[in-house]
Amino acid sequence: MRQRIRTIPALLVALTLAACSPHAEQTAVRSLSPLIGTWTRDGDTPKGSDNGGPQFTKLTFTADGNLSASYVAGGLGALIGSSPSVKSENDTYNTPASTTLSIAEGTTHRDYSYRVSGSKLYLTPPGGGTAAVFTKAA
Repeated sequence: MRQRIRTIPALLVALTLAACSPHAEQTAVRSLSPLIGTWTRDGDTPKGSDNGGPQFTKLTFTADGNLSASYVAGGLGALIGSSPSVKSENDTYNTPASTTLSIAEGTTHRDYSYRVSGSKLYLTPPGGGTAAVFTKAA
């Protein structure tokens, strides 16, 4: 009898997810992700990168797949040493694998490796390199 009582909630969750639309199902799965919330980069504002990719300074992930990102753009300004300009944009994200974060910036998709350990997010840019470290807001 005790085992039957335990399986009823699991069965209800499974039936609920089966009845959901694909977007609603993804939202339910994402709501359990340790990424959900606001992350601020540790250390000083980055200068940008010479590979043209953004250097994120703040990331806010929501369960519906939206991402609010503040970043310093790479490119020419990073190469000539001009002062970094922090920009913001709204993107979307997906986690196609347990350690892969895919961020859609308009029509461009960038895949990052990530790891969450306690209140720290380690985000490694495409192609490898040193991971940027972020702290989760309380």
